[in-house]
Amino acid sequence: MDVTPKRLWPPVLSAAFLLLTLQQPCLSQTAPPNAAIGSADLPDAPQPQNAPKPSETRRNSRDQEPEDITLAGTPKRLLNDQKAIWTSPLRLKPSDGIWLVPFGVATGMLIGSDHHTMTQSIHLNTDAQDKANTLSSGALVGIGAVPASAYLWSLFNHAPQAHETGLLAGEAAINGLAVNEALKVVFRRDRPVTDNANGKFFSSPWNNGSFPSNHATLAWSMASVIASEYPGWLPQAAVYGLAGTVSVSRVLSEQHFPSDVLVGSVTGWLIGRYVYHAHHNYTLNPYDSPRPLPANYIARNPATGQNTTTLPAPPPPPGFGLPPDPIEHRPPPVFDADPDTIGSTNVPMDSWIYPTLERLAALGLIPTQNVSIRPWTRQECLRQLHQAQEISDRISLSSPRLVAEARRLMTDLDRELSKESTSYEELALESGYARYGTIAGPALNDSFHFGQTWWNDFGRPQGRGSNAIAGFSTRAHYGRLFFYAREELQHGPGNPAQSPEMNQLINQLDRFGPDSPYIPITPQQAAYTRQRPLELYAGMAFAGNALSFGKQQLYWGPTTMGPLAFSSNAEPTYSLRFVSTRPHPLPFVPSLGTYRFDVVLGKLSGHSYPARPWYNGQKIAFNFGENLEIGFTRWSVFWGVGHPITLHSFKDNIFSFNSTGSYVGNGAAPYGDRLDPGDRKSNFDFRYRLPFLQKIVTLYADAYSDDDPSPISAPRRAVWNPGIYFARLPFLPHMDLRVEAVSSQGLATDFGGQHFFMNNQYLDSNTNKGFLLGNAIGRDGRAIEGRTGYWFSARTRVEAGYRQNKVSTLFLPGGGTITDGFVNGSYAINRHWTAQVFTQYERFLIPSYAAGSQHNTSGWIQLTWNPELSLRR
Repeated sequence: MDVTPKRLWPPVLSAAFLLLTLQQPCLSQTAPPNAAIGSADLPDAPQPQNAPKPSETRRNSRDQEPEDITLAGTPKRLLNDQKAIWTSPLRLKPSDGIWLVPFGVATGMLIGSDHHTMTQSIHLNTDAQDKANTLSSGALVGIGAVPASAYLWSLFNHAPQAHETGLLAGEAAINGLAVNEALKVVFRRDRPVTDNANGKFFSSPWNNGSFPSNHATLAWSMASVIASEYPGWLPQAAVYGLAGTVSVSRVLSEQHFPSDVLVGSVTGWLIGRYVYHAHHNYTLNPYDSPRPLPANYIARNPATGQNTTTLPAPPPPPGFGLPPDPIEHRPPPVFDADPDTIGSTNVPMDSWIYPTLERLAALGLIPTQNVSIRPWTRQECLRQLHQAQEISDRISLSSPRLVAEARRLMTDLDRELSKESTSYEELALESGYARYGTIAGPALNDSFHFGQTWWNDFGRPQGRGSNAIAGFSTRAHYGRLFFYAREELQHGPGNPAQSPEMNQLINQLDRFGPDSPYIPITPQQAAYTRQRPLELYAGMAFAGNALSFGKQQLYWGPTTMGPLAFSSNAEPTYSLRFVSTRPHPLPFVPSLGTYRFDVVLGKLSGHSYPARPWYNGQKIAFNFGENLEIGFTRWSVFWGVGHPITLHSFKDNIFSFNSTGSYVGNGAAPYGDRLDPGDRKSNFDFRYRLPFLQKIVTLYADAYSDDDPSPISAPRRAVWNPGIYFARLPFLPHMDLRVEAVSSQGLATDFGGQHFFMNNQYLDSNTNKGFLLGNAIGRDGRAIEGRTGYWFSARTRVEAGYRQNKVSTLFLPGGGTITDGFVNGSYAINRHWTAQVFTQYERFLIPSYAAGSQHNTSGWIQLTWNPELSLRR
């Protein structure tokens, strides 16, 4: 997607205006003087700032006489509400950037991608659009029926809370509608059905604007009040589920863009929270009972800002026998909360933190580490670090050399993660980076057919010539809520047009028979520059789990070459994800070990056969004792053009055992069969530290099957990727060695190129935007890779490797051989700057791709800045 200044300024203007007018009255106010504050709570929207003077006692404090909420008083309350909302920019503070920046970034990104979303991702027929439109209106009526029923009930029964719920929900809806209509008149954005969904601002008729969404604002304003009045998990799930249904349905019915719905939803939620806290009678329910303060909580007078009470923190435990703190003059934490109550973003999969923690686990210092479900959150990385520190302190006398090596690694980890969980709210600029690279010579960029020069590079542009990347990442959390954005500007050299001979070969490789669609020639792609979020997601953490939505990475397996299901080889996908962020004890038998799970529903991009498919996946992993980890995965590519999106088809995909697809093409249903349940797959993986060598040698493997419930049910028909890792080498304690092999040919017999990673219904199944989702070995190939590294510290090391990949003659005419030798080095210039250099020599012989032996030399250099800039409170 090209982004020009003309396209950017309306998003920036609109997001800034909305944030200025709506965030401040709802999120930047102080709580009532006697309000209890618990570290484990989700923060409520603070009290309104409509009192004449700061020193004047608020009329609605919990120690004062509550306001009488009546129908007759509604007009006056509405006027006060509107005054507070529209004058809120006058009360902005620098610390409000914690919310202004993430919301503004998310809004701008969505507006920039709205055209692509509506033209490439949303394709429903007229009947389906009408049903989605009816669903959104029905869900909105369902939400509105709750406060209306509550108010009517209160007229004939003594039900003060129901009475207040009905009035405040209606008041929030009127406030939201008034604000929304004013913004529609100002921004006048075209609807998606106008001008090919270009979404121009200041263009539509004044009474038919698209930005923001009225349905979303009304739904979330009422849902916010209801959820605040009845904060149990069941009513919250019900009303927020209905509100979410309204928002999603407005996009599917092509009545609004995603950004319209996002801004409308947030607007409604904030206004609902404001109305609730401005007028709620705190004596009506027991949910606001005082809770114990954190041990080191400092209470502040909201009027003067001075400390009024300081509760001393408990004395630290005795430090006898413990090593000195590697961080000099470490400030004491200002906040000490249960990690399960603090939202935490994931560590990017290209971070130095992963190999460091894996090596510590291989040294026997993190027995509860689970590598088959990644990425890990920062909180989980901190938990693993604490466990490694605790065990290293315990064995320091019996294994001094091992502990000395481990502490060289833990110093950098402690500096990076030491500030986690020390604030209830945080906005941080995580990193900024720039990379320049080139491939000198013919390049491979199609692992689905021939091969790939650079592996595990997040689907970034590859081709002969120079490329460049510049990006940054930010993260934020507010109690349990978290947000992450990683933006990149990518320049690619483009690729030449596909020759007719190559196109004929591709059709031979990918088509199952005459009923399969003919694959057209791929046109030339000129050099280009594009901006896109590499990751962009938000979510909520609770009880060691997280529910998130957005563009986010999946890495399901223990291998470094890349798991066979989901790896970092392709660009991350948009998905709804429910994952356990830390190990949980096994139910009933907690002494046996721990478990983790990951459930995901997402959408793939760049597919043509069929277009716009979805995927779902479920993974569970267990740790038994200190040395064994095993995992089981079931996932599927399903839906898409020609395969209806219905609850019945979803149920059939998950629970049925029938299949209309066939990798051999004999007796299979024709391409595009609407009853096909999807291309279902399974994985099994394990990691095992050898007895008596558990602090040196680790065995592991990842297995994949396209047509069996599990690879271990028919191991000879599965793809296997075993590996062995030596965390230390004899007489070379700073060096490690890793060797892996992978075969997609089959152990017993060569199944050819149409057995794995596709079927006759989903021809480009295991890909996202042309890159394999999993290991880049490709179809019908075998590879072996070895790499060894020297660790100067966690952030400074040099790694050298060799890989050879052979492709079967049953797949490519004449087969193929690809040989790579590479060196990857990273150097910590100082605490904030890191330089990374990668260089590789590649030689390949693929007669069907190019005549004779070909070779290229490639590499890149990257400079990364980790500024540790953050706003906390």
